Amino acid sequence: MLILYYSGGGNTKKMAKAIAEAMKSSAISVTVEDVGKFDISLLPNYDRIVLGSPTYFSNVAWQVKKAIDESIVHYRGGKLKGKVAGIFTSAGTSRDGKDCLKMLEVALGLHHGMKVVEGILRVDGESDKEIEKRCQEYGERLAKEIEK
Repeated sequence: MLILYYSGGGNTKKMAKAIAEAMKSSAISVTVEDVGKFDISLLPNYDRIVLGSPTYFSNVAWQVKKAIDESIVHYRGGKLKGKVAGIFTSAGTSRDGKDCLKMLEVALGLHHGMKVVEGILRVDGESDKEIEKRCQEYGERLAKEIEK
């Protein structure tokens, strides 16, 4: 599994690491990468891809958008089709975060034909403990989806 993320202020990175930590109890191998340092040509090497972005004006960060655009150009032929995808975001408001999750779901689900597991979001003001628990639960949900 690849957990690919961008984090401007660190919150999205914390989420990525917490989701990865939750996967340790399963037999699933997890790689966590910053989207800016990741070679997009390696995407088909992963059976499962989890994509995270902070929310900026109800949308994904440009660094994540760039990776999405490159993935669509490179893998239009369906190389990612049928693979399990997860999505997560850190946002200032719930409304903005939900919009961002929709963008990620469209990119992975509609354009790539991946099976998207409903995403999670972190909203400013929530405690780190609460977010860590939600990420743990999401990681467990992803592991169950993968085992199906």
